[in-house]
Amino acid sequence: MKLKVLPPTLRKNHHYLILDVKSEVEISKEEMLPYLWDACIRYWGENHSSNFNLWIMRHYFICKTSQNNEAIFNYKTVLRCRRSYEDDVRVALSTLTRKNKNRIAINTIGISGTIKSGINKFIKEDD
Repeated sequence: MKLKVLPPTLRKNHHYLILDVKSEVEISKEEMLPYLWDACIRYWGENHSSNFNLWIMRHYFICKTSQNNEAIFNYKTVLRCRRSYEDDVRVALSTLTRKNKNRIAINTIGISGTIKSGINKFIKEDD
């Protein structure tokens, strides 16, 4: 027996956070997701963080700059989270400053209802 897909009225609604990530080392999409979940769980705990439904939809490498003989990698990331939990996710991500002894800074550029509009508003205009 094949499982039926949930109708749109019963699905959870999502919003998309556009993040500006700066790091001392290169970070792939697969490495980024555990960093984000870890920050949320450390701040809010497992029970509340389970409601966030976090997932990385897009992860773009923007540029590599050098300051004081240190390389800084800049990324733009589209992060999906459940609607009405955007502020909780933003607070938890602001606490993330180091991962594996390397500095990392995450800023939220904006919030969008769809991936396409988030990319057009916040990522394409910067290029």
